[in-house]
Amino acid sequence: MRRRWSDRVTTDDPAARAAAWYARLHADDARSEDTEALDRWMRDDAANALAWRDVHDTDAALDQIRDDTAIAALRADALGDAAPVRHWRRSAIAAALLITVGVGTFAIVERDEATTTAAAPTPRHYAATDAIGRITLTDGSVVTLDAGSAIDVAPMGTQRRIVLRSGRAGFAVAKDAAHPFVVTAGAASVTALGTHFTVERRGPDVTVALTEGRVRVDTPAGSRMMIPGQVLSTAGGRPTLDDRGAEGAAEWQSGRLTFAATPLRDVVAQLQRYDRRRIVIADPGLAAHLYSGSLKTQGGTDALVAALEAYRIARVTRRDADRIELAPR
Repeated sequence: MRRRWSDRVTTDDPAARAAAWYARLHADDARSEDTEALDRWMRDDAANALAWRDVHDTDAALDQIRDDTAIAALRADALGDAAPVRHWRRSAIAAALLITVGVGTFAIVERDEATTTAAAPTPRHYAATDAIGRITLTDGSVVTLDAGSAIDVAPMGTQRRIVLRSGRAGFAVAKDAAHPFVVTAGAASVTALGTHFTVERRGPDVTVALTEGRVRVDTPAGSRMMIPGQVLSTAGGRPTLDDRGAEGAAEWQSGRLTFAATPLRDVVAQLQRYDRRRIVIADPGLAAHLYSGSLKTQGGTDALVAALEAYRIARVTRRDADRIELAPR
């Protein structure tokens, strides 16, 4: 029988307690006394009230990914198409708060415990919404998941396996020669024993950047060994290796993006991971304008727009809570 979230939380951490409170208030046997107890808990400490506010922020964030096809597939796989949506939301929000680490918020979708068997262990599904976050795996490895990304983490076996479903992730792999660490992204797979690397997936194309150690990348076109500093791309169906650029390709993990003569359309596409507002550039010339500079992932949209206006490259023709439209000066 699956335990309630409130039974699982044994810590005094405000975020964890807020998660348990959310689940309790949405349980089938919730009572009016629970609401009164929650009010007292929030009044006890300002940190509690702030943690409860985060529940609503997470709820809003889940609305952003609810109709995403990858997330819909995870939800259907985890709970079954007939499962009530409110139960998915309750578990996802509670779990998101329980595993919030570093600078990001995750939604985690798990199968009901009754469906897990020794013969078919259940992978855990993680999806980052609009911020970067980190997950510490059971073997001590750390995964940094970029905004708009999703992974599956398989239970520990003879190998440590992760599937990158979308977006990009960074991996700091704990050394364990007996259990290779394998990341699969589309038709490519990356195998490491103890190293630091990132993997990005854009449709069928995969990019691997290695900053420490060694990895082997297997693709339908063959296998390649990589050394630190190298970036491998499968774009075009044939792997190409660049001996430089790994540090820049992995920089997003520290919350910063650096661009060198990058078309503005691509700069905007990167920033859209971290901002719910859309940046719209209808003019092809402005979209192709080459931009160089460094931007933080959080607040980067406003910094970019301010820079374009200050250097008289673009002007804002519309700005509201949902979109920013840019046109040439």
